[in-house]
Amino acid sequence: MKYLLLALFSFLAVIAQMIAGNGFFLFNFLDLSLILVAFWAVYRNRTQALFVGSIAGLLQDAVLGWPLGYNGFGKTLAAFLVGLAARHFNVEGAWIRAALIAAASCVNVLSVFLLFLLLQRNVGAIFLGASLMQCLITGGVGSLAFAAYDGYSGTRFRKAG
Repeated sequence: MKYLLLALFSFLAVIAQMIAGNGFFLFNFLDLSLILVAFWAVYRNRTQALFVGSIAGLLQDAVLGWPLGYNGFGKTLAAFLVGLAARHFNVEGAWIRAALIAAASCVNVLSVFLLFLLLQRNVGAIFLGASLMQCLITGGVGSLAFAAYDGYSGTRFRKAG
């Protein structure tokens, strides 16, 4: 049941990104599913973050019409690296989290780019520029989302105690 819920969250993140991307141009540079993956790797179970990354990536590949596995591999690799960093380092600061999510986004994009090159698919120079913009926007929004979650959970625990 837990993994079904994780798959549902991944599906909702991809659908929300599609809907918001049609209405607002800047949402095309935001990767909500990667923020979900990073959240799961930092706050929850790292093994489940790998599952969320692979499912979210496969769903994103299906939506984009790409061959299945490009984003799945990238998001799974990003989930592994975020989980590894969260395990070994203190990721409590907002700037650290922004850098961590931006780095995870860069790892995701670079792995997709390398898969495109290895499988001899056409990749334009605009892809790398847009990817850099995506890394920065995803890192900033992810850091804000983590700060909002920390504020919410801190308020909830103070009221209970």
